[in-house]
Amino acid sequence: MNPPAISLRGVSRRFGALRALHEVSFDVQPGERRAVLGPNGAGKTTLFNTICGDFPPTAGSIALFGADITRLKPHQRTRLGIGRTYQTSLLFNGLTVRENLFIAVRGTRPNRFSFRRPAPGDEAMAKVQELAERMRLTHLLEAEVVNLSHGQRRQLEVGMALAGDPRVLMLDEPAAGLSPGDRPELLKLLRELPRSLTLILIEHDMDIALPAADIVTVMKDGEVVVEATPDRIESDPVVQAIYLGGAA
Repeated sequence: MNPPAISLRGVSRRFGALRALHEVSFDVQPGERRAVLGPNGAGKTTLFNTICGDFPPTAGSIALFGADITRLKPHQRTRLGIGRTYQTSLLFNGLTVRENLFIAVRGTRPNRFSFRRPAPGDEAMAKVQELAERMRLTHLLEAEVVNLSHGQRRQLEVGMALAGDPRVLMLDEPAAGLSPGDRPELLKLLRELPRSLTLILIEHDMDIALPAADIVTVMKDGEVVVEATPDRIESDPVVQAIYLGGAA
């Protein structure tokens, strides 16, 4: 059998006296779509940061396709195939969509520190065009990012996360702040991602999370409390207690 795309074993993370994660263990299989749900403060973003290397775990282990990455730096994990977005936009507002995508692509290449302008037919520029088409942003390539709608910014963020051809894509609340009209477009984009790519997303909006997911992990107080298929999540008594304010 192939090893899991992501394997967590007893992962914990403390910030001084604060226990943000406590013995989190689960596997995400290659090509799987995994949604991570939970109320504010459940530990979802800390979990993402721990997997990506921003906050190494204080206990436990993390493996990427069978390779131990527990102590690797974030850039090393990126090179091994983890791409991600953040809750807070990290786009370059004064640059165009094309320039943002080019920076993301160049950042994954050996010549990423070069100041040389791309030549006609540059491989990186071809990749920019491919990403723009995938994210339906081709008509906006020359637009400054500051003028994009919130939904278009989210599309661009996903495109930039795909620049390095990751094997695992981690999206931190991709629907946050989107209008009701923008959400179906985002869901369509997520569903169109190839199954060769493993997808893990944090999301508050169940209308996005459940249709996009194969498996849902629900967290509370830094722990996994439920793991089930989307059709069972909404009716789960623990999930209802968490989201409706009852005792979990």
